[in-house]
Amino acid sequence: MREIRFDRFGGSEVLTLHSDAPTPEPGPDEVLVRVSYVGLNPLDYKIRDGSSGRAEDLGLPAGTGREMAGTVLGAGSALDDAELGSRGLTAGTRVFGMRAPADSRGVAAEIIAIGADELAPIPDEIPEEDLPRWAGLALVGLTAIATIEDTARIAPGQTVLVHGGSGGVGQLLIPMALEAGAAQVWATGRAANADRIRDLGATPIAYDTEDWQAEILRETDDRGVDVVLDTHYHSTFLPSLDIVAENGLVVTLPTLADLTPAHERGVEARVPRIRPGRDRLDRLVQGIRAGRYPLEVSQVLPLAEIAQAHRLLEDGHTRGKLVLDAGA
Repeated sequence: MREIRFDRFGGSEVLTLHSDAPTPEPGPDEVLVRVSYVGLNPLDYKIRDGSSGRAEDLGLPAGTGREMAGTVLGAGSALDDAELGSRGLTAGTRVFGMRAPADSRGVAAEIIAIGADELAPIPDEIPEEDLPRWAGLALVGLTAIATIEDTARIAPGQTVLVHGGSGGVGQLLIPMALEAGAAQVWATGRAANADRIRDLGATPIAYDTEDWQAEILRETDDRGVDVVLDTHYHSTFLPSLDIVAENGLVVTLPTLADLTPAHERGVEARVPRIRPGRDRLDRLVQGIRAGRYPLEVSQVLPLAEIAQAHRLLEDGHTRGKLVLDAGA
């Protein structure tokens, strides 16, 4: 089968397509899945270049990618037909999901073995042409739930600023913040993406044409916002400390973010931790089916073009999700 691997940390050129990779054997509690599409995330290139904490104990050569959509082929010895049926994971079922945090194997391959608890079935009525969106749903969706519910704990009436509102996670943070009862959500993004941010329910602030700090202070009569949800960190974290309200909160998503500057200024800052699980994947299914989470896929590239996909990710201006077609 075909699989993407890298044998050293470095730039996108270290990613190699192997056409003779062995088909994996599922562990006792694992499901064998033929991958249709692979969702890509900034975490992928940070693991590849060694800058992520997840790269510290990674054995090389290694695979890449964390989330996918595909079709169940079989299962390990601990999962009989009755167990698979109760989970909705029988052979032939279309599924989506992501690797558990402790599972360092990649998903950018034609066939993978993955824990049964990390998968959920895709509803039968979903057309094949919509599968790329499901491939990009699990990681950003679980990140957004962890950010809104576990970390920010947004309360009704609060005001919220989302940095990166048109990105993959941002496109779910906005509707989830509104679901939690936020009275007002602003979101930064390029001017070209203002309409998309507005469609999601937030007030757009074009960082490439406006001073977003001045705009937030003007909109809030110099009070600032109750919660900042920062998907970028490097260019936005420190400036955000100046526009958060008294007793407010800054949540920054990169796991290696240095929160010291916030704490030194007496500003509460946190980093979310993803809690995977079937219950949360099922909640994402419900949200997608109800039209509450209109996650967008901006581009689908062939598996062989993963290096180009990583370069697009690193550019930092991707709208919605980038996805790989594992069959192309």
